[in-house]
Amino acid sequence: MGSSDMEIKTAKDRWETERLYLDGDAFYQDLIAAINSARTSVDMEVYTFEPGMLAGRLCNSFEHARNRGVHIRLIFDHWGSSEIHNGLYQQLQKAGVRVRIFRGLPWRLLPVTEAGLFKTVGHYLREVPRRVKALNRGVHRKVTIIDGSTAWISSMNVTDVHLREVYGDESWMDAGLRVSGGEVQILSNAFKRAFDGRSVDSGDVPRLVRLNNTRFRRGAMNREIRRRIQQAAERVWIQNPYFLPPRRILRELCAAAARGIDVCILIPLKNDHPFIRWMSLGMLRRLLKSGVSVMEHKGAFAHKKVFIVDEAMFLGSMNFNYRSFLHDLEVEVAVTHPSSKEELEGAFRREVFDARKLTLRWLREQPLWLRLASRLLFFFRYWC
Repeated sequence: MGSSDMEIKTAKDRWETERLYLDGDAFYQDLIAAINSARTSVDMEVYTFEPGMLAGRLCNSFEHARNRGVHIRLIFDHWGSSEIHNGLYQQLQKAGVRVRIFRGLPWRLLPVTEAGLFKTVGHYLREVPRRVKALNRGVHRKVTIIDGSTAWISSMNVTDVHLREVYGDESWMDAGLRVSGGEVQILSNAFKRAFDGRSVDSGDVPRLVRLNNTRFRRGAMNREIRRRIQQAAERVWIQNPYFLPPRRILRELCAAAARGIDVCILIPLKNDHPFIRWMSLGMLRRLLKSGVSVMEHKGAFAHKKVFIVDEAMFLGSMNFNYRSFLHDLEVEVAVTHPSSKEELEGAFRREVFDARKLTLRWLREQPLWLRLASRLLFFFRYWC
């Protein structure tokens, strides 16, 4: 067992309660039940909040909670929620939800209600320059905090693609965690900072939560990920749908495989952004020559963000790409209970078993146009 495994030695190194979800239907069924039982507050932040069955159910739960006196706040990323329309926005307002639009798109300004033409034009003139300046920094976290004591962290947005009852076997494969414990307060502070700029940190170094919402924390989070790979003793397993890591991470993965560590990268064959797969082909040769196992999952789109190093396991919203490492707000939490870790490892092993192993020969057999396109697209990975 390596020094990067974050062994669970004390109560501080373990969530008080914890439940792993590998199914979007179960995750949102339990989350909505928790909202329906909330007593004081519901704070939700997601990258995507778009119309559909799931959004409708959440709006109904928000309205019932608000009628009980519960304070509801929502942050969504305007770029990720480009499908949102004024009808849904007004439905959220009717439900009594205080909404914070993060990285508002300048070409999709929501109307200023109850304002005259002069005030509306003035508002647009102020908003457009501010929004253009903020375009490269989004909120990609998917976190809901109930009553300040229980947190739901996942790779799932508010969109029907996560529901098997809507999309059947084509629904996305994701992972989430429901936790309670002292470090939920760290997530609450991060939400407050994103919502209205207020943040009161305890000063303690978190053991179970990693955030990148300040310059210091972003650097610490990135260094911690490299440290885990450097100090791995047995294995580094990564499941991620958008695998385009920065050069430092790529070097560390290749170095770990070269010294005999079991480095396995599980990526999906199907992707909601096909050009990501084309881009990733540009770096596969280096990974494969170093001894990294690259597996391509052939089933439904696997949207999970799972990181396993020796016995330590983590999940959250973070992709292994430049956007997550350098720009967007992300969250990662440790999976600490033995039953959850066993279930998460079992799911990874099953998906690897059903996946196709990519080889240098397979890479050479790809069409010439695809290999050339992948090398060209690879130079644009910084913006993906």
